Amino acid sequence: MNWRSSYTLPIVISVGMHLALIAVITLGWETTAEVKPRVFKPKFVEAKLVELKAQSKKETAPAQNKVIDLTKKRELERQQAEAERKAREQATRKRQQEQERKQKAEAERKRKQKEESERKRQQELEAKRRAEEAAQKKAEQERRERLEKQRLEEQKRKAEAEARQQAEIAAAQTQSYVNMIAARVEQNWSRPPSARRGMRAILLIQLVPTGQVVNVTVIESSGNAAFDRSAEQAVRRVDRFTELQKMPPKLFEENFRQLRLEFKPEDLRL
Repeated sequence: MNWRSSYTLPIVISVGMHLALIAVITLGWETTAEVKPRVFKPKFVEAKLVELKAQSKKETAPAQNKVIDLTKKRELERQQAEAERKAREQATRKRQQEQERKQKAEAERKRKQKEESERKRQQELEAKRRAEEAAQKKAEQERRERLEKQRLEEQKRKAEAEARQQAEIAAAQTQSYVNMIAARVEQNWSRPPSARRGMRAILLIQLVPTGQVVNVTVIESSGNAAFDRSAEQAVRRVDRFTELQKMPPKLFEENFRQLRLEFKPEDLRL
C-alpha cells in the first residue's frame, strides 16, 4: 500500500474539522456583529486560515513522519527479508547445482570407468581369442607337418624298400647274367702251361645290346703274356652273348655296356 493513500483520510478529516471550526467562528462573529459591529479585512481571515492550516500541518507532520518512517522501516525490512529470501534461494540453488554437478561428474566418472573396464575386458577377450586361434593354428600346423613328415618318411621307406627290392632284383638278374657270361668264357678258356697260382689278369669287355663283343682290352696284366693272351682269346671265341638280348635296357646300360672280367689260374671271376 502506498503511504500517500494511507494519509489521505486523516488529511481530509483534519481539513474538514478546520473548515467546521472556521464556520463556527464565522457564524459567531456574525451574531456579535449585530450587537457591536466590527469590520474585518478579508486578508486577516485568509491569514488566519493559512495559519490554521499551517498549524494543522505542523500538528499532523510528526504523526505522518512517524507513519512514513514506520512504513519505510517495514519496506526496508520487507526488502531485506526479500533479499535474504532470494539469497537463501540463490544459495540453495547454488548448492543444488553444485550437488547436481558433483552427481553428474561422479556419474560421468563411473560411466568412463565402466567403459574403460569394458574396453579392457573386450581387449583381454580379444587377446585370449587371438591367442587361442594362434595356438589352434600352431597345433594344426604342427599336426599337418607331423602328418606330412610321416607321409614323407613312409614314402621314403617305401621308395627305399622298392629301391632295395629293385636293386636286389637287378643284382640277382645281373649276377645271373654275369654267371652266364663267366661260364661261357670259362668254357672257351685254355689255360697256358705257364699259368701259375697267384696270377691275375683283368679284361675290359665292351658289348652292345645284341650281346655282340665289340672290343676286349687287358687293363691289368698278370705279368705273363701267354696268360693274358689266353684270357683275351677266350672272350673273343665266345664272340656274342645272345642271352643279353632279353636283358632290360636299363640293366644292360648300367652293368653290361662295359664289363670287367678277372682271370685267375684256379678260377675265373667277374
